[in-house]
Amino acid sequence: MDRVVTRAQLAAEGVASSTIGDRCRRGTYVRLLPGIFCEGAPTALARCAAIIEWLPEAHLSHRTAAWLWGMLPEPEVFEATVPIARRRRTPPWVRLYGRDLSDDAVDDLAQLPMTTTAQTVLDCLPVLPAPDADALIDEQLCRTVDPAELSRLCETGRRGVPVLRQQLRHTASRALSEPERLFARALARRNLHLAANEPIGPFTCDFVDHRSRTVVEIDGWEFHNDRLTFRRDRRRQNWLLIHGWFVLRYSAHDVLRTLDHCADEVADVVRRRRFGRGLAKSHTSASISQKTD
Repeated sequence: MDRVVTRAQLAAEGVASSTIGDRCRRGTYVRLLPGIFCEGAPTALARCAAIIEWLPEAHLSHRTAAWLWGMLPEPEVFEATVPIARRRRTPPWVRLYGRDLSDDAVDDLAQLPMTTTAQTVLDCLPVLPAPDADALIDEQLCRTVDPAELSRLCETGRRGVPVLRQQLRHTASRALSEPERLFARALARRNLHLAANEPIGPFTCDFVDHRSRTVVEIDGWEFHNDRLTFRRDRRRQNWLLIHGWFVLRYSAHDVLRTLDHCADEVADVVRRRRFGRGLAKSHTSASISQKTD
């Protein structure tokens, strides 16, 4: 990381104010924040360090903390949370959030004070575009952030908790492909939660509803374009049908282009089959009861 220094540190090294100004004009120093300089072109980490030098009580947060935790790409605007009383005017590349963070919301990475993974996700969800927020929780749940930590946050009154609760209800963290992830979320928005990548007999199916004995398969061309896979798909579908499962198949292309139509169709089929199987069980129980009487 390029060295970030303060005016006071340079003065302690014997560098005069006029020399600092001269070096800034020559490009030896880059002034990042009031009294904060970088020796050479500043990297993203140098900008993070500059914020902490400028505001020692700050914690890197939101999309900047998400980048440091490996959840999101490098940000263009660097975000930090500071105590409410410490808000300051900032340059365009810095954004501050005023909030008093509790001890369980902060952590350290590479000596940079920042929010924990769980708090970082909570902060990011309201500020990200909806598709990016969905992808963040689906990709990072169980990978970078502990689901139990997010569940504990849901019991607090912190900002963003309602959005987090909804995300946890709709998350599709078990999906193996982007079409499957989007499809699972579309079903969740219809209050329908099917088990993803669920084993049935000798096979693993994309989506399974045990109550209605319905299987949904999302076929991507890259995984289903050879003869062996084609034959295996036929054998699997026959096995499922023979053992009483109803199978719906969609191409990944159709899911991406007509997501709502596919999700509506599956939701309708599953609910009708659940209702039909429920009636059948009721009739069977009634018949057994009458014979017993």
